[in-house]
Amino acid sequence: MYRSLSRLLFLDPKKITTSLEEAVSQATSFESTGNKTRAEVWYRIAGGIALYRGDAEAVRKFFEKASLISADAKPEYKTVASRSQEAVSIARKYYEGL
Repeated sequence: MYRSLSRLLFLDPKKITTSLEEAVSQATSFESTGNKTRAEVWYRIAGGIALYRGDAEAVRKFFEKASLISADAKPEYKTVASRSQEAVSIARKYYEGL
């Protein structure tokens, strides 16, 4: 789990200027136009923001979408989606230490 999260956590979340709503909007927009690569990236960003916020349900939702779009090419998406509560707990400890 730690290895999966190390690729998905924001190193400095205060520098993220995009809102969760904007990330989801971008993801759905790119998904609807068939741009899978950009949709995956934006769902991954939305999932990262959800991790930072501590929202396990949103973490599951956005990383499941990213996993589906990437055709399971990035196993960390599926791991975090299936263990979202644990991922949020680990992320919380990480962000508290910043």
